[in-house]
Amino acid sequence: MTTRIITGVVLGVIAVVVVVHGGLIFFALMAALALLGLGEFYRLTKRYRPLPLAGFLGVALMVSMAWFYSPIAVFGAICAGVLFTALLGLLAGPKRGVTVRMSVTLLGMLYLGLGFSAALMLRPLDTDGLILLTVIFGTWAGDTMAYFTGRFFGSTPMAPVLSPKKTWEGFAGGAISTVLLVVFIGLYTPLGAADSLILGAVIAVAGPLGDLFESLIKRDVQIKDSGRGLPGHGGVLDRFDALMWASVASYFVLTLIVRL
Repeated sequence: MTTRIITGVVLGVIAVVVVVHGGLIFFALMAALALLGLGEFYRLTKRYRPLPLAGFLGVALMVSMAWFYSPIAVFGAICAGVLFTALLGLLAGPKRGVTVRMSVTLLGMLYLGLGFSAALMLRPLDTDGLILLTVIFGTWAGDTMAYFTGRFFGSTPMAPVLSPKKTWEGFAGGAISTVLLVVFIGLYTPLGAADSLILGAVIAVAGPLGDLFESLIKRDVQIKDSGRGLPGHGGVLDRFDALMWASVASYFVLTLIVRL
């Protein structure tokens, strides 16, 4: 737990400094995390023999388009990734499992590419990056409080097969903490109280779903942690699984409903 807390504090400080600074440093960090996470995903799913070259190309294009161009350009990058995956599938020939290989490749590309592209596109929504920091710390606060609430008060399993230690009591504690923190930080952003409440509710739901999604993959391949790069937390997927889902959901809500 001590190692986990220290790593969490360090990540929090790095997040504040890099997000507020923005620029190429922010892009480089997000791109590196996306590619490292994709590498972890393909190691987790190596039994299905993915086509990593196509996935890495697709993710690199997606995050680049998200930062330097526009959401429409991200769609173009997805199309390029799909076509390149199909091309590598054709080169692999009609061997058994080629459909699964292409499917797993595309799943990883979309999972990591969309998650980190959304985070990149959240940064320009305000001058200082406070909206993105709201999403980041709202997600992490929910994750942390869900752990402690579930540990001390949890008794009703939330997903006993996927993640036996998660409870509905923990989810409730995490959700309340997320909403309260997002509403508080939202007072200092272009968001009003009502919009912050909507954003907090979205993060409170999307974050845990992202966590469960990664648990589903790890259960399928029977591996506990996606990596060991973050002491006390595991790998990039283990630490950013909830944030990727929360980023996508937040970008959707902020641009299509709140219309920032």
